[in-house]
Amino acid sequence: MHILLTNDDGLRAPGLQILKQELATAGYDLTVVAPNGQRSAASHSMTINKALYCKEVSPAGASVREITVSGTPVDCVKMAMEYFLADHKPDLIISGINNGYNLGSDVLYSGTVSAAMEGPYYQVPAIAVSMNPMEEERCIRTARLVCDIVEHIICGGRYPGILNVNVPPKGPICLANARVVPQTVQIYHNVIAEKKDIDGSLCYRIVGDIDMESAPENSDVAAIRCNHVAITPLCWRQTAAAAIELIRSII
Repeated sequence: MHILLTNDDGLRAPGLQILKQELATAGYDLTVVAPNGQRSAASHSMTINKALYCKEVSPAGASVREITVSGTPVDCVKMAMEYFLADHKPDLIISGINNGYNLGSDVLYSGTVSAAMEGPYYQVPAIAVSMNPMEEERCIRTARLVCDIVEHIICGGRYPGILNVNVPPKGPICLANARVVPQTVQIYHNVIAEKKDIDGSLCYRIVGDIDMESAPENSDVAAIRCNHVAITPLCWRQTAAAAIELIRSII
């Protein structure tokens, strides 16, 4: 199986490098195409008004090809699928391992998840993987969990869609401790922070403290709250199917 590996934290991010090592050890054919720097919260943005700069950084003779892209995670997937891997399409896209959760409504803003959302466009399955905090030992175990997910859920065409996987700070990292749950709304408090610039002018930062307590049971946030691995199948279609007849009747 040929896997395209990407992320939104940059090529040298520990999560991506650890995942690369574990997938290579498991015998998968890998190509890494990732941003050349931090691109968190890039959502599904693409670079269309300026040039992209790409650089192959894998040394001669390396078993894994690694390429950096100056744009967003979605740019990375498109460059891979349309250009670098046009004659050697991957069978799976994996985005991660991200440093920080991508739960609930966060998937709308996440560069990690958006890269995986490109999967259906190219008719390949995709997995987005996130954890908090980014601790080396738990990251290694998360990478091994990804190998299990690929083997048990993806291989053989068992599931052709998108999976969003989030790993808690405590508890076993294994399929036995996973819960398949829907996403919910991720609530943040203190979202806007007012600050003063060095010249005394007011400036603002979008920050926010995650509210892990108010989410309903049987949701991705609740699974993490209870120290379970949260697995959520996602789809890119946004049609509100139940409202179609209502709108037709109105017009």
